[in-house]
Amino acid sequence: MSQIETELQKYIMEEVLPDSGHALLEYDEELIDSGLVDSMGLLNILGFVQQNFGVDLLSSGGPKDFKSIDSIAAAIRIAKSE
Repeated sequence: MSQIETELQKYIMEEVLPDSGHALLEYDEELIDSGLVDSMGLLNILGFVQQNFGVDLLSSGGPKDFKSIDSIAAAIRIAKSE
């Protein structure tokens, strides 16, 4: 995949889920619905996205944009192209 997915995956694994026991988080894996990421974890991810990609998904994104790494990356690309 692209650099966006790779950076998101690395951040989530190292900063949001360091003790989850997950060997590798797949790009299409459910983050919130699966219970892997809680509301605080989601806020951390949104802060990372804003700081590293210059996109405020909290104001421009919707719930479906936070479903997986793939959906977050797609929302970043859409926001950056607008």
